[in-house]
Amino acid sequence: MGVGLPGEPWTFVFDAPGYKVETNGLQPDGRAYLLAENHSTGVAISVYLEKVSGVATADDCKKTQNDRVAQKANYKREKIETRESAGMEILEYTIPEFAGAPVQQRDLFACIAKDDVYVDIHLSKALFKPEQEQLLNSVIASAHFADKSSSNTSAPEPAASGSASGTSLDYFVEGSRYFAKQDFAAAIAPYQKALDEEKQSRKLSTNYWRVLVDNLGMAYGITGDLDHAEQTFNYGLSQDPTYPMFYYNLACVAAGRNNMDATMDFLRKAFSFKANMIPNESMPDPRKDDSFKTFMTDKRFREFLDTL
Repeated sequence: MGVGLPGEPWTFVFDAPGYKVETNGLQPDGRAYLLAENHSTGVAISVYLEKVSGVATADDCKKTQNDRVAQKANYKREKIETRESAGMEILEYTIPEFAGAPVQQRDLFACIAKDDVYVDIHLSKALFKPEQEQLLNSVIASAHFADKSSSNTSAPEPAASGSASGTSLDYFVEGSRYFAKQDFAAAIAPYQKALDEEKQSRKLSTNYWRVLVDNLGMAYGITGDLDHAEQTFNYGLSQDPTYPMFYYNLACVAAGRNNMDATMDFLRKAFSFKANMIPNESMPDPRKDDSFKTFMTDKRFREFLDTL
């Protein structure tokens, strides 16, 4: 299993059995991208190869990892570790929960420089236990550059982007990576694919499905596509009519359209179902939500919030 760039004499290879390659192709921005998952262990691998003008350096890899640590995120990171191994700058941390759902996800990022190419590796394992650390380390230990003319690698040249289809969980994980980085535009396509798969056959747990619909709708809304945001949340309600965050987010959509009456109606419904929140998830405070900022100068709206 490996990924390469056209014109380069080498391929970046993992000697890791049991992985199903979901995507192996060139992206529109010229980067090569590999996505694979071991369904028996639950470990997902994504790799980007990026060619730069000039020389790729280990110092830049180290800076990339330091920037990741310093980057603000809307989730808590625990057990943060950094190290260098076999020329790779490695960062690891655990995400105990995401969007109110307990995930216990262990993330490992590795960066390695070769000539004028950066290799950026991301391994993730949800429901991670400390004794499973070797699942990630063994994959990293197996990674190496192989000459394309060598018989030791069976990795092909990258195919067209998106040439393979994945499961709803694959797409959900991919979209969540973008969403966590607040790259909401990039999160839409994989999230939408995940939801399309779920419409055909429900595979995700109830809480993951709720997070999927929530995040996809919010990604549409944040990027200004209120129509698709509304469609997404309405679909969510058609399947799960007592989950309060679908109503709350429809209130955000109504506020984006400057419809205060509809906003209040959706908020009223949201708070009437607040007992149905995902465990450990709390109902947002509309007074502190920028979505309703323009209405906070209206006495009628403020008085309405007092009744919730």
